[in-house]
Amino acid sequence: MIPTQPANVDQTILEEAEFAIGAAIAKRNADTLTVLGFGEISVAVGWPTAAPTMVLKRMAVYAKRSDSERDTAAIAEYIELLIAAGADVLPTTTHVVPTADGRFAGYAVQPFVPKEFLAETTIEQDQPRADHPLLLAVRDFAVRHVTPELSADMQLTNFAWDGDRLVLIDITTPIVFTPAGEFAFQISPELLAAIPRFMRGTALKETMSVLDKYRSLPDTFQLVLVLLHRIGQDRWVPTAATVFNESIDTPLDLDAVAKEYARFKKVIPIIKRSAMLQRWWITKVRKGPYDGFITDSFTGAVL
Repeated sequence: MIPTQPANVDQTILEEAEFAIGAAIAKRNADTLTVLGFGEISVAVGWPTAAPTMVLKRMAVYAKRSDSERDTAAIAEYIELLIAAGADVLPTTTHVVPTADGRFAGYAVQPFVPKEFLAETTIEQDQPRADHPLLLAVRDFAVRHVTPELSADMQLTNFAWDGDRLVLIDITTPIVFTPAGEFAFQISPELLAAIPRFMRGTALKETMSVLDKYRSLPDTFQLVLVLLHRIGQDRWVPTAATVFNESIDTPLDLDAVAKEYARFKKVIPIIKRSAMLQRWWITKVRKGPYDGFITDSFTGAVL
């Protein structure tokens, strides 16, 4: 079943995990970890490695504890807002953990969800159909929770699903906007420092474009279809569009979805290559640490 209680975690466990994760990042090799998913910022690691009971989502690293605490507090507040709005969110706790070099990493910790209860497993194993309960549940979740000021990353891989209960599991990017339409979460210089200065404007524009789409129901549905292409589940796109169209006035344009995916495939690798250049500069020239994995957004391979 999908867990309903928080993971049993303490600071000692987190410090041991941070040492292992930090070492793997420094080596650019995740083979010693049980990696469950790479985000653009966070990495989800099953812990303990041999038989995970929890999922650790490592976020940005800061020189000051207060900066890390700001991020973890924002995520905790975001979860509270989602729950208050009626969303089913996997139990999550947030923590600040010292790194090996004396800085601080934020962590979101969740109980381990067996693979058979991940929505991604369902779409891998099942055949698309217009009455598929997962598609209906995701559509209804979006109808209830996509608003101009509060939303969630609705791609199907961000949910757990047991055939009846749909649970949001990805909460590390708080999609919260002010009434004036400004993004409420502070994008820190530390995050932007992962890519060269000449690419930061492009990366920030791309990120904000995606986040802004989650404030509109039609745009959210289009983005869900684009991201189905991203994980190689093109076969689900026409059926998902049919289901989503029942809740919006103008039908989704599958040609526009395909064009957006093609654009995505061009832009994201450019950003990743620039991140690799920045990693070289930081580690080889400045002799400092680069604080995250760089991965292929389409295959998950560590670059």
